[in-house]
Amino acid sequence: MLGLLAVPYLSPHLARFRVARAPWEKADKAAEIGPVNDTVVVPPPVLTEGETKLKASENEATVTNALPNAPATAAGDGSTAPTPNAKALAKAKNAMAVAIDDPSGHALDAFYTQLARTRAKGKGAITRILHYGDSVLVSDYISGTMRRRMQADFGDSGHGFLLVANPWEWYFHNDVAHGAGVGWSSSRITGPLAKDGMYGVGGVTFTGSPGATAYFGTSEQSKYGRKVSRFDIYYLETPNGGDIDVKIAGNVEKFSTKGEAKVSRVKSFPVTDGEAKMSLRVVSGNPRLFGVALERDEPGVVYDALGANGARAELLSGIDETHFGEQMALRKPSLIVLQYGTNESEAPGIAADYEKNLTAVIDKIKAAAPSSSILVVAPLDRAETTEGGALRTKPVIKKLVAAQKRVAEATHVAFWNTFEAMGGEGSMAKWAKNGLGGGDLTHPSPAGAEVIGDLFYQSLRAGFNAWGSSHSDAGASP
Repeated sequence: MLGLLAVPYLSPHLARFRVARAPWEKADKAAEIGPVNDTVVVPPPVLTEGETKLKASENEATVTNALPNAPATAAGDGSTAPTPNAKALAKAKNAMAVAIDDPSGHALDAFYTQLARTRAKGKGAITRILHYGDSVLVSDYISGTMRRRMQADFGDSGHGFLLVANPWEWYFHNDVAHGAGVGWSSSRITGPLAKDGMYGVGGVTFTGSPGATAYFGTSEQSKYGRKVSRFDIYYLETPNGGDIDVKIAGNVEKFSTKGEAKVSRVKSFPVTDGEAKMSLRVVSGNPRLFGVALERDEPGVVYDALGANGARAELLSGIDETHFGEQMALRKPSLIVLQYGTNESEAPGIAADYEKNLTAVIDKIKAAAPSSSILVVAPLDRAETTEGGALRTKPVIKKLVAAQKRVAEATHVAFWNTFEAMGGEGSMAKWAKNGLGGGDLTHPSPAGAEVIGDLFYQSLRAGFNAWGSSHSDAGASP
């Protein structure tokens, strides 16, 4: 018996079978984390004010960021599919569509009502969705699949909002052409900060020097995103503004961003509905731009991916309140999605004031966009390696998911549990071994992001159908 008890101590891979920790072994990290409801004091990161000069950039699709031109499926003839069979892998790993949690029963009424109008093809019935988040959204993960799925079912009203240039090296959007030259500087909610707290709807403000250029256009390769009928330039009118030349189909039009005070503005440039490209060049001064939205004057869905690398929900509090309200009034979202938690999980426990800060952010969004629905989306599972070499879910992830659910219920907004949809405990470890998770055990692969986006869409669509069954007068019945 003693011999059998000693066997697990011969290999770290058998650590889970040990009946006690030997005196010479280090304490297991799990024991140091403490109970699930532990909170820790996490000092906020020190962010300085200033600008970062940006390099020239292109919206380049690679195997590590872009979605496939068609959903990943099995070959159908018994042969091996050329791309991972994402749905089959997800099913094998216990991924599943989970219901939208809405105890009030009315958190998504505004969104569903507008979506019903869109489905009925009412004139000007465009449903805009703003999806805020961290690095997962920076690469248009999840949001790219949601955009494709929703536009296929409800109509394509254009790609949506794009930042002027790449504030992060891996900033990418599916199904669009985009690039920028040198001459742009940026301030971001993740730092360096803008002194006035004015970041536009995307959380980044860009200052252009004379000669700075950027272009935006419909997709040149994907079968998606092939039409646009209007380019909307979002900018800040300021006393130090300047002149910008806008070129479309060989025609050049100049407009000024100068004004007596700082005010959020949009300058629209209509085009014939179809494939088109718009380029802009700073002629004089130092204009501040936020981004360009590609839209169509057709009933449908617009899905904005507004990710910020390294972001946490509380950083949205750094946006000037009046300015935030102006931006929301210009963008007119029907639904605002908040998906944070990955960067908050860097600490071993949940921050003591986490729920208070998240509540404040939700209250701020309600004040800025009172006619919009709000949906909190939980972070993905995140794995870590134990000293015994096994992979497990970081305990703090479960704390964050539980805290977000409590805040959503207390503030009467909706909640969707990504962690549960992935399969719950230990799901990222399984996903990473089967091509759905990244090697960092934190981010999904493109195939994994497509699975999550598909699951999210199924849940949102099911909620809409259920809502429509009791609102047949809104034309939402499936």
